[in-house]
Amino acid sequence: MKQKIYTKKDKLIIEIPLIAKRYCPFEEKAIGDMDNVIALIENENDMGFCYSIDMEYKGKPDQWTDYFFKWFGEKKEFEQLCEKLKIGIIH
Repeated sequence: MKQKIYTKKDKLIIEIPLIAKRYCPFEEKAIGDMDNVIALIENENDMGFCYSIDMEYKGKPDQWTDYFFKWFGEKKEFEQLCEKLKIGIIH
């Protein structure tokens, strides 16, 4: 996964691809695309962005990592942001 981290004026910019390739570890080749970033809402105070973990090769639903960005605002605002960014939400 290619990430770019840099500064622009007085801001830290972290670019994270929204789409990643699915790989079959048995054949070592790409077999399609998947969401790289998902929004996870566990309750009113625990929400943010996580990376997706490809589990298709095992015939299982995808999993996710711990938060790489935690949201400390309101749940409704986070849901609206996810909709605007077209990032899927897992509750």
